[in-house]
Amino acid sequence: MATGITAHETIAPRTQDIAHELFEVVTQICLSTLRGRRRAGELKEIEFLTLAILQANGTMIVGDIQRLLGILPAQMSRVIRALENCERPLIQCRINPRDKRKIDVCLTSHGDKTLLDYQGTRIGRIVERLQSLSDEDQEDLVRSLNKLHGLLERTPA
Repeated sequence: MATGITAHETIAPRTQDIAHELFEVVTQICLSTLRGRRRAGELKEIEFLTLAILQANGTMIVGDIQRLLGILPAQMSRVIRALENCERPLIQCRINPRDKRKIDVCLTSHGDKTLLDYQGTRIGRIVERLQSLSDEDQEDLVRSLNKLHGLLERTPA
C-alpha cells in the first residue's frame, strides 16, 4: 500500500537539519583549504582520493577503486594514467596474478610521501581555523567527530 511519502520525508526534521548543516560545514572546509590555482604536478581531488584509498587498503584492483569513487571507467583510466605517468610515479600498476584481465594498483613510496605532503598542507589550514576554539569547544568537537567517524565506519557507502 503506497502512502505517497518518500523515505526522504520520513526522516526527522532535526536529523535533516543536522545533515544539511554538516554538508555545509564539509563544503566550507573543502573550500577553505583549497590551494588556490593548481600548479603543474599538484594533485587533483580525485587523484588525492585515489591515493588515500590505496593508502588505507593497500593493493587494489582498478575496478574496485573506481566503484569506491563512483566514477566512470574512462575517468578512472585518466586518473590512473596521471598518477602512473608522473616524472616520479605515485602508483604502480601490474597485471593481477590470479586474473589476467584485472590490474592491481599500489602506492609507490613517492606516492605515499606525496599523499602525506598533500594531507599535511590541508590539515595545516584546518589547524589555523581551529586554533581560535577554546579547549572546551575543542573537546566537544573531538567527541562529536569521534561519534560521526564511528557512524561513517559502520554505514555502508
